[in-house]
Amino acid sequence: MIKVNLLPKKPIRAAFRYDIYLFFVIVALNGLIIASFYFFNYRGVSNYKAKIAAAKKEIASLNPIYQQYLSMEREMKEVQRRIRAIDGLKEGRALAARTLYDLSSQVRESLWLKSFKKTDNKFEMEGRSIDNEAISSLMESLSKVPYMRGIELKSVQDTSEQGMVLKKFIIQGNISL
Repeated sequence: MIKVNLLPKKPIRAAFRYDIYLFFVIVALNGLIIASFYFFNYRGVSNYKAKIAAAKKEIASLNPIYQQYLSMEREMKEVQRRIRAIDGLKEGRALAARTLYDLSSQVRESLWLKSFKKTDNKFEMEGRSIDNEAISSLMESLSKVPYMRGIELKSVQDTSEQGMVLKKFIIQGNISL
């Protein structure tokens, strides 16, 4: 009979020792790799934290300049508002001067204007006259003025002033350039 020995010649303990050494070497290498990743990431994070701190410091140093910029913006808006108001006054001033000039040239001797009120694009004129013809000629001449539209006679009443019987009239219309 033939005997076959299937057992290794080296003892099993030597092979087991080699596997344990290999295991600890691999664990140590993995530890070194993990430690190196941690170190590089930690260094990157600390660099970014330093950059953030520097940026915050720079923002804090620029804050007074930003506040000055905001105050200049507010002042600029206020100046623009004032310029718009002045332009509005200039625009209204030309219309008022032209209206007074045209009214003075349209009024007859037998007609007196007591008040002229302008609100937005509407006007109301109150006056006195000796006769109705002066009122109608004023209405006709006002309707020919290009910037006055929708001229209408609101009312005519007989009133007594200083012993005279006069016609009190109110004229309304639209006015705009």
